[in-house]
Amino acid sequence: MEIKFEEEQKRAAVYDDGKLIGQCVYEDKGDHWIITTTKVDPAYGGQGLGRKLVDTVASAAREKRAGLRATCSYAAKVLTKPGYEDLR
Repeated sequence: MEIKFEEEQKRAAVYDDGKLIGQCVYEDKGDHWIITTTKVDPAYGGQGLGRKLVDTVASAAREKRAGLRATCSYAAKVLTKPGYEDLR
Protein backbone atom coordinates (compact mmCIF):
# COMPACT_ATOMS: atom_id res chain seq x y z
CA MET A 1 0.00 0.00 0.00
CA GLU A 2 1.12 3.50 -0.79
CA ILE A 3 0.06 6.74 0.89
CA LYS A 4 0.43 9.95 -1.11
CA PHE A 5 -0.17 13.59 -0.26
CA GLU A 6 -1.99 15.07 -3.24
CA GLU A 7 -1.94 18.82 -2.68
CA GLU A 8 -3.73 19.66 -5.93
CA GLN A 9 -6.68 17.50 -4.81
CA LYS A 10 -6.41 18.67 -1.19
CA ARG A 11 -6.13 15.18 0.23
CA ALA A 12 -3.97 12.35 1.42
CA ALA A 13 -4.83 9.13 -0.40
CA VAL A 14 -3.95 5.49 0.11
CA TYR A 15 -3.67 3.12 -2.83
CA ASP A 16 -3.49 -0.65 -2.99
CA ASP A 17 -1.89 -1.72 -6.24
CA GLY A 18 -3.00 1.53 -7.89
CA LYS A 19 -6.60 1.35 -6.59
CA LEU A 20 -7.78 4.20 -4.34
CA ILE A 21 -8.91 2.61 -1.07
CA GLY A 22 -9.02 5.60 1.26
CA GLN A 23 -8.62 9.34 1.58
CA CYS A 24 -8.43 12.21 4.04
CA VAL A 25 -9.82 15.38 2.45
CA TYR A 26 -9.20 18.90 3.73
CA GLU A 27 -10.14 22.49 2.93
CA ASP A 28 -7.36 25.07 2.75
CA LYS A 29 -8.43 28.22 4.63
CA GLY A 30 -5.05 29.94 4.32
CA ASP A 31 -3.61 29.98 7.83
CA HIS A 32 -5.39 26.73 8.73
CA TRP A 33 -6.77 23.60 7.13
CA ILE A 34 -9.97 21.77 8.02
CA ILE A 35 -10.18 18.00 7.56
CA THR A 36 -13.70 17.33 6.30
CA THR A 37 -13.64 13.61 5.50
CA THR A 38 -11.55 10.56 6.35
CA LYS A 39 -12.68 7.32 4.73
CA VAL A 40 -11.08 3.92 4.22
CA ASP A 41 -12.64 0.99 2.36
CA PRO A 42 -14.09 -1.31 5.08
CA ALA A 43 -12.23 -4.27 3.55
CA TYR A 44 -9.01 -2.57 4.74
CA GLY A 45 -10.25 -1.73 8.24
CA GLY A 46 -8.18 -2.33 11.36
CA GLN A 47 -4.86 -1.54 9.69
CA GLY A 48 -4.48 2.01 11.01
CA LEU A 49 -4.82 3.53 7.54
CA GLY A 50 -7.17 6.29 8.69
CA ARG A 51 -4.64 7.43 11.27
CA LYS A 52 -1.84 7.32 8.68
CA LEU A 53 -3.92 9.48 6.34
CA VAL A 54 -4.56 12.06 9.08
CA ASP A 55 -0.84 11.98 9.95
CA THR A 56 0.05 12.64 6.32
CA VAL A 57 -2.21 15.71 6.19
CA ALA A 58 -0.84 16.85 9.57
CA SER A 59 2.75 16.60 8.31
CA ALA A 60 1.88 18.64 5.22
CA ALA A 61 0.13 21.27 7.36
CA ARG A 62 3.27 21.56 9.51
CA GLU A 63 5.41 22.04 6.40
CA LYS A 64 3.08 24.81 5.19
CA ARG A 65 2.91 26.30 8.71
CA ALA A 66 -0.86 25.92 8.76
CA GLY A 67 -3.03 25.08 11.75
CA LEU A 68 -5.22 22.00 11.50
CA ARG A 69 -8.81 21.46 12.60
CA ALA A 70 -11.44 18.90 11.69
CA THR A 71 -15.16 18.65 11.09
CA CYS A 72 -14.65 14.94 10.42
CA SER A 73 -15.35 13.19 13.75
CA TYR A 74 -12.56 10.63 13.29
CA ALA A 75 -9.91 13.23 12.48
CA ALA A 76 -11.14 15.50 15.29
CA LYS A 77 -10.59 12.65 17.77
CA VAL A 78 -7.10 11.94 16.41
CA LEU A 79 -6.12 15.61 16.66
CA THR A 80 -6.88 15.64 20.42
CA LYS A 81 -4.16 13.04 21.06
CA PRO A 82 -0.62 13.93 22.14
CA GLY A 83 1.65 14.98 19.31
CA TYR A 84 -0.73 17.34 17.55
CA GLU A 85 -0.65 20.29 19.99
CA ASP A 86 1.45 22.40 17.61
CA LEU A 87 -1.32 22.33 15.00
CA ARG A 88 -4.07 23.78 17.20
